[in-house]
Amino acid sequence: MDKKDWEKAKERLMLPFGSVKLIADGYAVTLQRVPVKDMFHNAIAVFINGEFKGKWLLEDCEERRRFIAQKAVPVMSRKAIAEYNKAPKAVRRKFKDLRDAKTIEYCIYWTNWNALVKHFEAHNQDIQIVKED
Repeated sequence: MDKKDWEKAKERLMLPFGSVKLIADGYAVTLQRVPVKDMFHNAIAVFINGEFKGKWLLEDCEERRRFIAQKAVPVMSRKAIAEYNKAPKAVRRKFKDLRDAKTIEYCIYWTNWNALVKHFEAHNQDIQIVKED
């Protein structure tokens, strides 16, 4: 897909509950605008071959690598880090690795359009938008 096709897809997704169908390396991918948290926050859900399986979030698989959003998340919450910073030096030395540690979290939806496009282009060779009738 070129930049113009991505813009068309973005325009379709700007509509309430808008959706776009793509073919990416043989996978039928549907991007759909869905509400998250409350009706004023929206995101883009990804359905692969018409479905979404929870196991894609748990197991390393081709679908997860190609289409699922991921982000690095600190192991400790902000509140825990604040408590860590107030702790004695001996305790801080003991938990230093935990304070700086991050884990990878997989999410069922994308909240950033540019990140979605970049990820899809990096992990798929041929992406085509399906023409709607």
